[in-house]
Amino acid sequence: MSRFDTALLDIDGTLLDSTYHHTLAWARAFAECGEVVPAWLIHRHIGMGGDRLVPAVTDERTEARIGDEVRERWERAYDEVIDQTRLLPGAQDLLGALRRAGLKVVLASSSIPRHAQHALRLLDAERHADAWTTGEDAEEAKPDPELLDRALEQVSGRRAVMIGDATWDVLAANRRGIPTIGLRCGGFGAAELREAGAVVVYDDPAALAADLDGALAAAVAPS
Repeated sequence: MSRFDTALLDIDGTLLDSTYHHTLAWARAFAECGEVVPAWLIHRHIGMGGDRLVPAVTDERTEARIGDEVRERWERAYDEVIDQTRLLPGAQDLLGALRRAGLKVVLASSSIPRHAQHALRLLDAERHADAWTTGEDAEEAKPDPELLDRALEQVSGRRAVMIGDATWDVLAANRRGIPTIGLRCGGFGAAELREAGAVVVYDDPAALAADLDGALAAAVAPS
């Protein structure tokens, strides 16, 4: 497994079962601001930064008018349900398997710091990861690759593989030539993850941990 030296992992929807909690929190925030946005449409954009999500599911005029208020209300709505989120099956096992395979593990989260801390605590990140990021580490959110750049810098990583659940994870990694292993547990289908560029797709962290050697072999980065 020396082809890679670093594994970059998204958290929400990849290691933490939180995608639908975020979806409903955003839907509630929009409704409180007088905008009815279908939950299915919001879900398709979870994993994209909040500064991008509002105009993506509405339009630029709505962003200018209520974007900041929607984000503030989403933050409060998610605060109310964050304790209901749990690790996905095999989340810690996957981190351990990656380290045993000789990879540095970086949790590339774009969450606001206090939301990220909840997941980091559940993951016991101090013990299972080499480094992590939050939304404060990058000015641009996914699908911009800046967060991945910052994550790699923390461990001086040179040959990375990405593990994520959303097309936005795949698109960000594509921009840096980083192969992505996709997971279906965030609600994106295998076909759309592959269409975005994922080299292989598994159901959840447990399924990936059980076939990690095969997954890393499939994700061999171009020389």
